[in-house]
Amino acid sequence: MYLLERVKPEFENLPAALLNAERFIKKLRNEKATGVIVYNSDNGRGAIFVFEGKAFFAKVENNKVLERTEAVDFIMRQIQQGYGKITYYPTDMVLILVLSAIYVGTPLYVDLDANTIIPTKFFTALQNREFSGVVLYRSAEDVKFWIFKKGKSTNPPPVILPPYGFISVYALDTIEVKDYLELWEQEARRKIIEFSEKLLSAIARTLVEKWGQNTTELMLLPLESYQGPINIKFDKKTWSCKIESNEELYYLAKEIERLYARLLRAIREREEIVAENVELYTFNLMQEENVLWPPTEENVFRRD
Repeated sequence: MYLLERVKPEFENLPAALLNAERFIKKLRNEKATGVIVYNSDNGRGAIFVFEGKAFFAKVENNKVLERTEAVDFIMRQIQQGYGKITYYPTDMVLILVLSAIYVGTPLYVDLDANTIIPTKFFTALQNREFSGVVLYRSAEDVKFWIFKKGKSTNPPPVILPPYGFISVYALDTIEVKDYLELWEQEARRKIIEFSEKLLSAIARTLVEKWGQNTTELMLLPLESYQGPINIKFDKKTWSCKIESNEELYYLAKEIERLYARLLRAIREREEIVAENVELYTFNLMQEENVLWPPTEENVFRRD
């Protein structure tokens, strides 16, 4: 990450507990931003590269290496639990291309001693083979790079190189933009919906066993007629629940919390011990399913 040392961060070493991750990601998307999110803590270090609002690279190194959506999930969990610090560097297209070549491209040469090569012949060979990628020169005092596309360099190759440096070459045709933030959100949404389906199914069966079919219908069927961003259906024979929603992560979690809280109040008004058992089951199920629940005003499913 030494290439980022010359970039002015938008914010630096911000405590994770102070960052609203969902709003920050939404801001990057809306602005089609390009930059690097850096995460640091005692539990691990990681980075997410963003190109025009989409994350095409994510990696975390802790006791093991996590990549792609697993890396995003780790960082998001750490942020929501308030662990670590976040730095965001807004970059231009050139620098993100150089970084992507280093971290995503194919290394052809790494840390060649600049004194051992003839620059004119070295760069001519890359031009002749129609090389696409990045050549990086690094020394204790300086960093230089040359970007190639099909043998043509965007800036003139050097005739001589400063001594006491190292040359690395990374092949990269183009940035393959596969938005790992969006893929992570899809997975997080799926987990929230599946958790909610299991939870409401278990509550329904408990109520049928405790108070019978008629009382259960009076409590649960109003959820089916609810007009909002989620659609809830119960199978009246098995009391399995099905939920459909395309709502954003935060609003999906918020709406499910509101409905659950309303249902829990109705159960508590009838019998306190049943409500307590439902709450305990909810907490245990959330741990088993390993669900990351966004912070909302209700905070029904969070135990901070």
